[in-house]
Amino acid sequence: MTPTSPTLDSLAQRALQDFRQGRFADAAEGFRIVQEALESAQESSAAAEAANNRSVALLQAGRPEEARQAAMGTPEVFDLAGDATRAAQAVGNLAAAAEASGDLAGAEAGYREAARRFAELGDADNQAVVLASLSQLQLKRGRPLEALTTMQAGIERKPRRGLRDRWLQQLLKLPSRLLGR
Repeated sequence: MTPTSPTLDSLAQRALQDFRQGRFADAAEGFRIVQEALESAQESSAAAEAANNRSVALLQAGRPEEARQAAMGTPEVFDLAGDATRAAQAVGNLAAAAEASGDLAGAEAGYREAARRFAELGDADNQAVVLASLSQLQLKRGRPLEALTTMQAGIERKPRRGLRDRWLQQLLKLPSRLLGR
């Protein structure tokens, strides 16, 4: 099976379909098969993409440690390939898996790194998503003021703010006003 073979393409499509239909364990297995075939064909970037997809499927299947292992090393593969966007996404995937595994410090470091990478890319939408995850994590860790600041920064970076975002942005300014900041 080569990376361009119809069989491999159909396996990848099937895994994606399984994911979309909520069959996360089946999707993870499909992505694993695709990943291994791509690794055998020495298609490292494509294999890393399959590994990331597998990681997301495993996370959705409630298997965070496996998700974390699946995504390990993928940011570096994308960095070497010059694919900064996928590298940032992979860092974010690792952070989400770390959080779900209970490694909150590792998750926080990962979210910060992913947000920094998305900022460097000028990808405000993904940066805002990561900052929202970081804010929720900061709340979990008992740092509400930091969480508010992070959430506000995420909203401010969104290029298109809906009514909910604008309302939330005004609400988030209240603590600063009350504290005289």
